[in-house]
Amino acid sequence: MKEQLEILLELQRIDNIIEEEEKRGRELPLKLERIKQEIAELQNYLESKKKIIKDLQIKLSRKELDLSEKSNKIMKHQEDLYGGKITDIKELRQLQSIIETYKEEKRSIEDNLLDLMVEIEDSKKEVDALEEKLFKQKEYLNKCQQEINLSIAQIKERINYNCDLRKKILEKITDSHLLNEYKLLKRVKEGSAIIEVNEPICPGCYLNLPSDTVYQLKKAEIVITCPNCNRILVWKE
Repeated sequence: MKEQLEILLELQRIDNIIEEEEKRGRELPLKLERIKQEIAELQNYLESKKKIIKDLQIKLSRKELDLSEKSNKIMKHQEDLYGGKITDIKELRQLQSIIETYKEEKRSIEDNLLDLMVEIEDSKKEVDALEEKLFKQKEYLNKCQQEINLSIAQIKERINYNCDLRKKILEKITDSHLLNEYKLLKRVKEGSAIIEVNEPICPGCYLNLPSDTVYQLKKAEIVITCPNCNRILVWKE
């Protein structure tokens, strides 16, 4: 029985290696998905900033039209004011008042134009920075893809190697009941179906083992399980 238990320990070691490699194989593509998600979010944000610039440019064009219109009106009224066609003092004063109003409106439009041009320039700088960041993220994604492809290939090689070892180990196990017990415990005990003991305490659940259990463990004539967690126990000299 001692020999069968030692073989079972080796089987568990190989199974744990295979499970860990399979876990790594599942986790690696998740890293790529996170990078792709970051790129998608960055791309969406970049597009939104470009749309903002287009909207600002439309506003700028409209303000430029407004400015041109105000300038034309001011010019026209100044021609009327200084052209000599109007001689009535009241009308001239009204015309001057209108011109001043247009000039104030023109100054306000010019201020708005300046603000818009600054905002557009700042937005363009942000877009340039975003495009550079997006480019680097895509380069990083390609690099990670290559590294992960290589890692996955190496993982598959290690899994295949250990699967071959596992087959050879299984051939050495003659106690089918013990093997079935191991498989059942392996599913429910998170990788620790069989554990080594070198003191009267179960390393799996930290329960104090009865002296009779320890005695039977040392004899290694029958399969001994922990009274509390049911793991298979093996005495380690």
